[in-house]
Amino acid sequence: MRKKTNGFRVLSLVAATILGLGSLLSFVPSVGAEEGAKETQKPAVWLQISPVSNKVTLVAGEKNEYNFTVSNIGSETFSYHVYAAPYSISDEEYNVNFSNETNRTQISRWIKFYDAENKLTDRAGFTIKSGEKQTINYQISVPEDIPAGGQYATIFAESDETEGELSSSGIKTVSRVGLIVYGRTEGETEDKANITDFNIPTFLTSGKISADSRVENNGNTDFEVVYEFEVSSIFGKQLFVKNNAYNILPDTARHVKTEWEETPMMGFYKVHYKVAALNGETTREATKIVVIMPIWMIIISIILLTFIIVWVIILIRKRKERKSRLLV
Repeated sequence: MRKKTNGFRVLSLVAATILGLGSLLSFVPSVGAEEGAKETQKPAVWLQISPVSNKVTLVAGEKNEYNFTVSNIGSETFSYHVYAAPYSISDEEYNVNFSNETNRTQISRWIKFYDAENKLTDRAGFTIKSGEKQTINYQISVPEDIPAGGQYATIFAESDETEGELSSSGIKTVSRVGLIVYGRTEGETEDKANITDFNIPTFLTSGKISADSRVENNGNTDFEVVYEFEVSSIFGKQLFVKNNAYNILPDTARHVKTEWEETPMMGFYKVHYKVAALNGETTREATKIVVIMPIWMIIISIILLTFIIVWVIILIRKRKERKSRLLV
């Protein structure tokens, strides 16, 4: 009886060790907000623009007028100018290019601004006081012959190079802000989305819980893609949620990766990921269990498992020996 009791105690100790390590898997560290952020001095030159985007309908041969607001939130009076530039995409990470002209950026040549004398020009200059807001009017003159689908441009408000203060490196800082013009022509438009490379890694030894996907726009106009990312415990308690929406321009593909920045070092979690394009007409969705187990934890688990197997084998052999002795 004493030998059986000792064996039972050892197995109990091993089981308690595993359970103790397992309890760490549900540990989520709390991160406190940093206090006492240092106040920064307001720059002399600092522009703000509103709205940050404008969606317009483009009708061949028509001229339409729009406006936006420029604010001086800096500490000094300064001069600035407004102008239009192409808005195109360089790669699947969606880095923006403001100089590359394509068939989809022709609208940047159709935009003219009313200057201080109320005359239309490609580039208009103004002077703005600290705390002042100014309304800038502009016109989009659409040619008779235009391609079907989307047209994209950026309207910039930029401080003049003669304004501003020199930095410690001797470089003069310039404030530039912009709004994106999303144009859609009347006529035949084609909305076509394809969601590929949809992925949720399910086993990690380190790093962050994440999900990623690639969305292709094979149509001729832009559309919005909504991303939903949720992490919860295996018992259903919500731990992290992040929802984003991005525009995808025609003839481009966008790769988006969403991460839980405060991912614990180990644990079992349930991850739900959904990508919906074209108002839900094209959707991919999945829910998976994700395991995070560091290398050292795997090694310990293998050692403990090996110990348990060896101990069980020893116990079985001892029982067989006792039975054989009793039979004799």
